[in-house]
This record gives sequence, C-alpha cells and structure tokens, in this order.
Amino acid sequence: MIALYIILGILLLLFLIMMIRVQVFAQYADDLTLSVKVLFIKIRLLPAKEKKKKSDKKKPEKKKPEEKKPKKEEKKKEKKPNFLTKLKEKKGLSGLLSLFTSVAKIAAGMLKSIFSHIVIKKLDVGIALSGEDAATVAVNYGKVCSALYPAVNVISKIMVCRDYHVVVEPVFDPDEPTKVYADVHAYLRVIFVIAAAIKAAVKLLIVRIKL
Repeated sequence: MIALYIILGILLLLFLIMMIRVQVFAQYADDLTLSVKVLFIKIRLLPAKEKKKKSDKKKPEKKKPEEKKPKKEEKKKEKKPNFLTKLKEKKGLSGLLSLFTSVAKIAAGMLKSIFSHIVIKKLDVGIALSGEDAATVAVNYGKVCSALYPAVNVISKIMVCRDYHVVVEPVFDPDEPTKVYADVHAYLRVIFVIAAAIKAAVKLLIVRIKL
C-alpha cells in the first residue's frame, strides 16, 4: 500500500507541474514593459525599479532663520532611451523588424522543441507611419509591411497563435510622429521546459560518453 501511495503522490506531483504556466506580458509604446507571472506571483522585469538612496544617519545641523538659503529648483531627470528605442533610431523601423525576423528564425531552429509549445494568447501590433510627404510615407509603408508581416508569419508558424491583430496605417501629416504599439501575452507550461532540459542533458551525456 505504501508503494501505491508513493506512486500516486508522484503522479499527482507531475500533474501539478504540468498545470503550472510561465506567463509573459509585454507592452511597447513609448517604453518597454515586461513582466513574468508564475502561479500567483507576478514579477516586473522592465522597467527596473529605481533603488532608493540611503539617507545619512546624521541629521543636518539646524540653521538660524537668517542663514537659510532659498531652495533651488530640482532638475527633472531625463528618461534614458531603452534598448529598442536606440535600435529603432539606428536601424529604422523596417530594419528593426527585419532583425526580429532573423532572430525568430534562429531561435526556431535552436529551440524548436520549446518554441513549438509556446502559446500566444494575444498579439496586437499597431503602427501609424508618418513622413515628410506622401511619397516618403508610401515608401516607408512598403518597407514596414515587407518586414512586419513576414515576422508575424514566422512567429505564427513556430508558436501556437490563438489571436493576433496587425495593423499598419499611413498618416499623411508631417507634424505627427510615427507611433508603434505592441501588446503581447504568451505562456509556456513548465513541463515542456523540464522535458527539453532533460533531453538536452541526455544528449550531452551521450556525447560525453563517446569522447
């Protein structure tokens, strides 16, 4: 009977592990927001929380009312551009999307067993393209579409996409800047990560034995 209870306990544990999901939430507008959720615990990865400066234990000496100096206006800290913003400025929007496509193809080949089990519950991408004139907008529209849609096509092939919406709209107003918005919610069951890790470990062990 004890052996039966142990086997049932192991099966129950495996079932619970199979039900655990690692969820990823990502949003991009002006800044990139990235969070990971396991069970009921949600951890924000980006933007990172600013560390509070430790205050000195020694209290400053009290000054007389006459000696008090007027407080200077504190300068507002300028936000540093994130990695994606810098990359977009360097390579342009179409270049950034082409880079994502290349990375997705490489990842699909290297981690196919894991990526095939990733479920994308939500993938919303919206781009409002502007330019100096109608001709510039038209050229940019063609470049972005030729890079964006193949990228989405690669993602939908290597992962399970349940819902995705991609919209690219030209904006014929030179005063309006190009705007990019993305909202992604994906998850992966822990059991597939464990299975892939065991498979990789077995392969490495076989290679090690052959050496």
